[in-house]
Amino acid sequence: MPSLLVGLSAWIAFSNTLTGDYPGDAAPAIEALIHGHLHAYLASEPAMGPFATLAQAPFAALGATHLAEYQWASFACLLALAALGLYLARLAGRRGAPRASQVLLPLLCLLNPLTFAAIETGHPEELLTAALAVAAVAGAAEGHGTRAAILLGLGVASKQWAVIAIFPTLMALPARRMRCGLLAGFVTVALMLPGLIAAPESFFNVQGHAASGGGIATIWSAWYPVTSEVTLHFDGGLTGTVHQLPSWLEALTHPLIVGLVFAIPLALWARRGRFGLAGNEAMALLALLALVRCALDPVDNLYYHAPLLLALIGWDAMTADRLPLRALAGMAVALFFHSWSRHLGDLQDFNAVYLVAIGVTAILVTKSLSGHASKRTRKPTPTLLTGRA
Repeated sequence: MPSLLVGLSAWIAFSNTLTGDYPGDAAPAIEALIHGHLHAYLASEPAMGPFATLAQAPFAALGATHLAEYQWASFACLLALAALGLYLARLAGRRGAPRASQVLLPLLCLLNPLTFAAIETGHPEELLTAALAVAAVAGAAEGHGTRAAILLGLGVASKQWAVIAIFPTLMALPARRMRCGLLAGFVTVALMLPGLIAAPESFFNVQGHAASGGGIATIWSAWYPVTSEVTLHFDGGLTGTVHQLPSWLEALTHPLIVGLVFAIPLALWARRGRFGLAGNEAMALLALLALVRCALDPVDNLYYHAPLLLALIGWDAMTADRLPLRALAGMAVALFFHSWSRHLGDLQDFNAVYLVAIGVTAILVTKSLSGHASKRTRKPTPTLLTGRA
């Protein structure tokens, strides 16, 4: 199985001939690293954290052309997905999942339209970050506090949206939560501090851009219905239409997401009367927070849903004796919207159906979290009994 997954990762990476946003986003930082220009690397402004570029650079150095460089960088991130799939399959096997599930889980991690969309649009770091976030929650559910902290810290240092995994990771841990949180923070700060010291202006530009939702909404966003059409004029007489958010809303969207990412787990804690969650519940919470992030981000994209799908896969892996029905349902929905987005008709119809799908999913996930865990799902796994961190 590992050889198959590596082969699939290579096929996805090297069969792709599109570089998307990579040349103007990650490429300057990665190429500066490849050529040993440390200050240029620290002063670059990719829309991602330092770990994403550090993980891709050694692979990208193997490419002889710009396209090959990007293909190798993508391969690095796809290997992270493959590793996550193997880990989840192993967890599912320990919980008594049928062999079919153990084969399907890693395949679904790689072979889904969100993976291909991220690679084609130049954002393989989204897949890396999603893999790290889900792995952090899974590791915490297994009682591996140090492992979970490192994975969580690396995730936040790859893409800022990985903060959605903070509460699910801490709530999945059976003990030493404060230690895990502090270690995760240390890992993140250790990776991001050099950029802040070397080029504070660039650092704050990147963080400010990430904190701002911007004024444009896409058809994948819950804000699309409240936008107004604006025609833009470009050089050469070209025009384009975008959907502009109301001015009062522009600065509120991302703070709202961050607020809900913290408010929802706290509300769950208050309702249930306990902070800890079983592994499957923590994955469900991660899926819900990933869904909130997708729906409320004005510039939402298909590949933004990768952490949501991977969390559903992780949720199935943490549930014993069943086929990965949630993951298969998520795959079906992703395929449906991916196909429709390639042949768009009425944009409002697309957005309306998307919002219905998001709403139904949110209700189902919330309903599962509002109930009480069964004895089977709350039963500790053998690794928890060892007391390993």
